[in-house]
Amino acid sequence: MNFAVNSVTYGTAARLATAAYVLSIGFLLVSIIFANTIVSGQTTTATSPANVEGRQRGIELYRQQKFAEAAKLLQKFLKKNRADDEAWHYLGLSLLHNPKQIKEASKAFETALKLRPNFAAARIGLGYSLLLRNKLADAIREAQAGLSLESKSADAHFVIGVVRLRTGARDEALAQAETIIKLDPQYAPGYLLKSQALATFFGEALYSRGNESGEERKDRFKQAADALEKYLQLEPNSGDKQALTEQLESLRFYLASRETRRGHDGPFGGRDVTTKARVISKPEPSYTESARKAQVTGTVVLRAVFASDGTVKHFLVVSGLPYGLTEEAVKAARKIKFTPATIDGRPVSMFIQLEYNFNLY
Repeated sequence: MNFAVNSVTYGTAARLATAAYVLSIGFLLVSIIFANTIVSGQTTTATSPANVEGRQRGIELYRQQKFAEAAKLLQKFLKKNRADDEAWHYLGLSLLHNPKQIKEASKAFETALKLRPNFAAARIGLGYSLLLRNKLADAIREAQAGLSLESKSADAHFVIGVVRLRTGARDEALAQAETIIKLDPQYAPGYLLKSQALATFFGEALYSRGNESGEERKDRFKQAADALEKYLQLEPNSGDKQALTEQLESLRFYLASRETRRGHDGPFGGRDVTTKARVISKPEPSYTESARKAQVTGTVVLRAVFASDGTVKHFLVVSGLPYGLTEEAVKAARKIKFTPATIDGRPVSMFIQLEYNFNLY
């Protein structure tokens, strides 16, 4: 994400962290961390040298990822310099890293935009903060407005792609991911978005999808795995590394099951077994408090294997939800009790699709 807005240039270093929000594996809505920000040139506001130094110190703390300290210093600075659009923008970025201050971050970006309506970075930051608040229509409006000001913004395309993914427009989400990767091959979130967009296609019949050939479907698995692997290479210290590594292993498992004959134990499709797996108990997942506050509803769809030994394994998140709901669905799925499928009386493993609905009453 390298782009220039007026006299302010922003360097690249987008990172993903599952703690605040995210495209959960499968669609962990992703918290972009706009780090290593570089400032150059003059701002659009007039401030004294001492005040400029205060603002620059806040920006430096932000670049050092000392977000709470940066926010505190910038808030102090803005009490006497309320017309400084750049300081409001950095305050918004700093507040984004505190899940309890996302609304305040939106207000900071909005103030920056009142002072400078064509401030592309603040427009995109506002879009991202609205995404974190689950205000999808508003988020995409702001991201598109930012994109009209800065056509090569990977950040703007990312926000748009996440919204498209959340609203079921997977082809459009995939197109946004491909655009991001072309704009900046080192922008890690683009690869995660691509992998997650491709994963949504696996929600239909496991080995067929309309007119799509087996080779085309196998290629989707490979592309999804390759994109996720690239993301993990670019983000080796990702906060959600374990979960995404499990997703990658599942993608590779399903890809291998297409490339080779399944073993004596399977796993098999439902049409290939004598008796299908029978669920004995299916615990319901918990609804996280953060998802409740954000009014998030929807369905988590998982691919898994009901193994011959009575365990549920090889989870593939086909469609997920933010604020920890996908993770809660996986936790619940691991606790399912069932009687394995059989072929001629012999227990075998079987592919299964699981759906968990999250509604607010």
